[in-house]
Parts: sequence; C-alpha cells; structure tokens
Amino acid sequence: MRILVPTDGSHASVTTLNDLLAHLGLFAQPVELALINVHEKIPYGAASSWVGKDVVERYYAEESDKALAPGMAVLQTAGLGFTPVRKVGDPATEIARYADEWDADVIAIGRHGHSALQKLLMGSVAQKVVAVATIPVLLLG
Repeated sequence: MRILVPTDGSHASVTTLNDLLAHLGLFAQPVELALINVHEKIPYGAASSWVGKDVVERYYAEESDKALAPGMAVLQTAGLGFTPVRKVGDPATEIARYADEWDADVIAIGRHGHSALQKLLMGSVAQKVVAVATIPVLLLG
C-alpha cells in the first residue's frame, strides 16, 4: 500500500501524520510512505532573472526542507521508511500529479487550514486535492 502524505510543516500537518500513523494497521501491509511538500511558485516570474535561477531554486529547496522536517522527524522517530518529495507549483495539482507518477494507492491529507470565509472564497488545498485526484483521498483531522 502506497500512501502519499502532503505536508506544509505546520503543527496541523504533524497532527495529521500522527493520526495516520495511529491507524496504519487499517491499511494493507506493507505500507510505503511518501511525504510531499509543494511550494507555490514565486508570484513574479521575472524575480528569477533578477536574483538568478540558482538563488530561486535554493530558496524553494530550503523552504521545502523546512516544511518537510517536522514530518520527517515523526517518521524517523517511528522507525518508518519514507520518501521525501519536493515540488514547486500549485499544491493540489502537484500532489495529484505526483500521486499518479508514484502510483500511490491513497492520498492522506489534513482538513486544516483556512477559515470558513477563506475556504468559501478560495478553497483549501484538501478540497482541491479531492477534486483533482484520480485516486482515493483520506481526509484526516
């Protein structure tokens, strides 16, 4: 069973991961985990020409590493193997795309995030993942 777990490094993401780990026995064994962080693109495309492509790529890598670190610590403490994944783009689209590429069986994502008004206006990543994913999405939290 391959489970893709999106994370933004927040306390809520760690809680979601812990909830998943508490219920791993419900899944077909063995379980393979991938922890994915998707950093949104810098809104101004010309920024990379000003500061340099290498600087922008290093920024994306550093931010993704910060976001992945709390979840990686949880999985390492639990003694579980995992694949860390760093992507740049629209989070929901990239999560769904990677789930297909990796041949994941399920995406386990938290329902945390924005206020009700913000969800109404722009939607949450979890809602968008449910809409675009081609595999089952397990909402936790």
